[in-house]
Amino acid sequence: MAAMAGLMMSGQAALALDQVRTTYLEKCGGCHGIEGLSGQTYIPTLRDRIGTLSCTPEGRAYLLTVPGVSMSLIRDDALMAQVMNFVLFDLGGHSTPAGTRPFTAEEVHTQRGHPLSTTDLPAVRAQVWARATACAAGHR
Repeated sequence: MAAMAGLMMSGQAALALDQVRTTYLEKCGGCHGIEGLSGQTYIPTLRDRIGTLSCTPEGRAYLLTVPGVSMSLIRDDALMAQVMNFVLFDLGGHSTPAGTRPFTAEEVHTQRGHPLSTTDLPAVRAQVWARATACAAGHR
């Protein structure tokens, strides 16, 4: 009986992950690529890179305040936290520093209340990226 309960729980976890991946594919994958590889565009590649931003508080906040997240059609903060954790830990792979804490619904809610307001997102991204990269290099 305990084994059956364990199988049911792992099945529920797989179903939840499938919902998160499906949501990523529907809402994010069109631009960022189904595997987090956006190609040769101005859209950032996520695969094995995005985790670097979590090295600084500024980078972590940036991840939740960019227009694609702060104004996303994913309005449920808990689901957005799960999607961002998939992006950070699954797609981010080895770029995500050890000990990085997962996003919470509360953090998503708070940060989305302060969306980035800029006409030059690439310049802001470059500045945030430079500081996060320096931080990550110092932790290796």
